Amino acid sequence: MDAKHSQIVIVGGSLAGLTLALACATRGVPVHVIERSARRVQGGDSLSIDLAALVATVGHDPRTHPVLPVVPAYRDRHLTTWPALYAWLHDRAAKTRGIIIQEGRAVVSVASLEDRAQLFFSDGSEMVADAVIGADGYHSTVRRAIAPEAGLARYAGYLVWRGLIDEKALKRPIPLPSNGGLWIELVDGYRLVAAVLPGRDGSIEVGQRQVTFAWFDVHREELLRRTNRVTEDGNVVGTLARGTIDNEIRAELLALVPRLWPETWAEAVAVGIRSAEALSGAPIAEYEPKRLSAGGLAIVGDAAHVVSPMTGSGFASGVEDAAVLSRLLADRRVNEPFSAPLARYEAARLPFVRALVRHSRRISSDFHLYATTV
Repeated sequence: MDAKHSQIVIVGGSLAGLTLALACATRGVPVHVIERSARRVQGGDSLSIDLAALVATVGHDPRTHPVLPVVPAYRDRHLTTWPALYAWLHDRAAKTRGIIIQEGRAVVSVASLEDRAQLFFSDGSEMVADAVIGADGYHSTVRRAIAPEAGLARYAGYLVWRGLIDEKALKRPIPLPSNGGLWIELVDGYRLVAAVLPGRDGSIEVGQRQVTFAWFDVHREELLRRTNRVTEDGNVVGTLARGTIDNEIRAELLALVPRLWPETWAEAVAVGIRSAEALSGAPIAEYEPKRLSAGGLAIVGDAAHVVSPMTGSGFASGVEDAAVLSRLLADRRVNEPFSAPLARYEAARLPFVRALVRHSRRISSDFHLYATTV
């Protein structure tokens, strides 16, 4: 099978899919990215990244022009916003030879054809590719083809309220420098993680930044089940998206703010809760894979393994997936079926990611025990 005539399709054009696409193209492996939505502008609020690992994987340095706006977090990690990282990856991928991005096309199912793979689209069309890599998130279509008996992520017992607001919306700026790192506090069974981030224009000037918070809450299982975000058997199937959280829940959260959180963050959290477009609620999902590949199919990122954000390893583990898989695809022997490097990818990554998910479960269990006994 000549690489000049091979076709690798990545299902999902968000962070993991774009990272894998750039990693492959950097190593001379052309890819076709298929994303169901038009160019995305929303996602999570903040995330930590290892800049050195990112440049080593994607072949572009986020510290040089065009610069990815970041602030220091801890050790070798930095913080950025989801929209900023997505825009940086998307712009690099769109300009990189060997990457085709097709948006607005939804994959409804995939199937392994031994050494190849088939995709089925919502418009009734089909495509056969040499390999299909699922980077389609925690509710992955490709994962369900690889592991139909265990295709959904499980509820970890708590949710996170997230908000991202402009600092200029506050009466007073946050009295911390832009290199202040993460602020973490446990109070009365709740946990808050907060930080200042670069502004929408990349500015780190006081008053022009953004403020992010993640409020972990174990008391919302009834809400999640009533709104069909968590199924009766504990599978996570949705989130409380921006604009969907009712006034009664907002009022409950607002009443807790002055009791729980110090003045430094209380106003920012309250402003985020009041804003329909700032607040979201996501049930924490965890997924430990039994497989990462099957014939011509494989999965990366949240499609492959899902961990609590308390691990700080969500995006980082997806970068590691991309680094390993792109290298193995680039090293594929002439005339070797793609199922072979995909199987080697599974052998290399599966023990590590399963251990990571188990670590996430221990963290979740400890937090749940603490939060329900104080």
